[in-house]
Amino acid sequence: MKIAIIDLLFSWPPHGGADVDVYYISQGLQAAGHELCVFIPQESVGWERGKLSPESLSVPVEIVDFSDSGLTAAATVRRFRDAVDRFRPNLLFLTQGYFLKTPLIQALAGYPLFSRCYAHETACHKDILRFKDGMPCSASFSTDPETCRRCAISNLSVEIRSEIPNAWTREYLAAEAWAPRYYDEFIQAMKSLEGIIITTEHMREQVTALNDHILVIPHGVDTERFTPPQNKRPNERPLFFCPGRMVDPAKGFHILFEAASQLIGEGYDFEIHATLPEGYASPTWLKPVGDLDFDAMPDAYRQADLCVVPSIWEEPFGIVALEAMACGVPVCAARTGGLQDIVTDKTGYLFTRGDTEALAQQLRKALDNPSFRHQAGIAARERAVAQYDCNSIIRHYYLPLLSEY
Repeated sequence: MKIAIIDLLFSWPPHGGADVDVYYISQGLQAAGHELCVFIPQESVGWERGKLSPESLSVPVEIVDFSDSGLTAAATVRRFRDAVDRFRPNLLFLTQGYFLKTPLIQALAGYPLFSRCYAHETACHKDILRFKDGMPCSASFSTDPETCRRCAISNLSVEIRSEIPNAWTREYLAAEAWAPRYYDEFIQAMKSLEGIIITTEHMREQVTALNDHILVIPHGVDTERFTPPQNKRPNERPLFFCPGRMVDPAKGFHILFEAASQLIGEGYDFEIHATLPEGYASPTWLKPVGDLDFDAMPDAYRQADLCVVPSIWEEPFGIVALEAMACGVPVCAARTGGLQDIVTDKTGYLFTRGDTEALAQQLRKALDNPSFRHQAGIAARERAVAQYDCNSIIRHYYLPLLSEY
C-alpha cells in the first residue's frame, strides 16, 4: 500500500512529542512493507516547521517549498495537492497542523484521509492549550464558535502585529480563521474525513461532534532507546526531574516549586532538575538545565529517582511521563488529561492538578519510601513496554486500520 503523511510542522531533530510520534509511525509503516512518503513544508521565516535535512531521516521525505510565497492558503492547497497527485497514495494521514488543515482537507477530496490531533487545535482558536486565566477552558469552537472567535481575535492581536508571527498565527491569518465563514468550512472538512485520530479518550469530547469515526491511538515510545540505566549508582540525595515547557504556566512548574519549598522547609533533602532556562534565578536545590535536545533526554531520565509532571492544562497525552517510565523511572503526575491513563498507582503517584498540598503529600511518600520508588520504576518500565512500545502501536492500531483499505 502507498501511504502519504502530510505534516505542516514537522522538524528533525524534533521540537516536541508530535514530531517524534510522526517519525515512529513513518518508520513503523515502512518497516511493515508499505511504500511511504512524508510531505513537509519549508518556509523562509520562522523556526517552527520544516527544519531538517531529508538525508537525516530513514524514511522518504518530500520537501514542499514555500520560500517564495509563504504558507498561504492558495499555495498550500495547490502545492500539496500536486505533490500528493504525483505520489498517488492509497491512504493519507494529515498529522500536525492548525487552521490550514481545513482548506487542505477540502483540496484532498477524493483521497481516503485521516486527521491526527495532537493537542486542542480543533477546540481552541487561541492556541493549542485550551487554557485561559490559569485554568482549562470549557469552550469549544465546534459548539460555541463565536465565543472562541472573539477570544482568539483578542488574544492574538499582539502576535498578529509582530514582525514574524508564530506558526499558529500565520496559519490563523492564512486560512482567514477569524472570519465567521470559517466555521462552516471547518465543520464540512472534519465531516468529510475518513476519521479523526486522537491520543486518549480524554480528547474525545472535543471531536465527537466533528466525525462519526473517532479512533484512539496513543503515542508510542522507543523502548530500545529509552531504557533503564545499567548499574545505576544512588544519587547523594534524591533527584527529581521535571521536563517539558516549564516556562509555560500551563505546565504547572509553580505548583512543584511551592510544594518543594514546603518540603525543604520541613527538613527534606532533595534536588530538582528542570528544563528551565539556564541562569534562571533559583534556590540551591533547583538546577535549571536548559532545553535538552532529543539525544540528551534518555540520560536525563536515567539520572532521576522520580519524574514530576505537574501540568494544569488538559494534557492530550503526556509523552515525557511515558519516556520516563520506559527508562524505569516512576512518575508523579497531575491527574489531568492523558496523564491519568499512562500513570497508575503501581507505576508512580497521581495528585489533584493545581493542588500544592496534594503534590507535596505525594512527594513525601516518594521520599519516605525509596523501596516503593524502586518497585514503581520496575512496574513503569514493564507497562511502557507492554502497552506503549512504538512497534506494538503499529501492530495493534495502524496495521488493522490499513487492512480496511
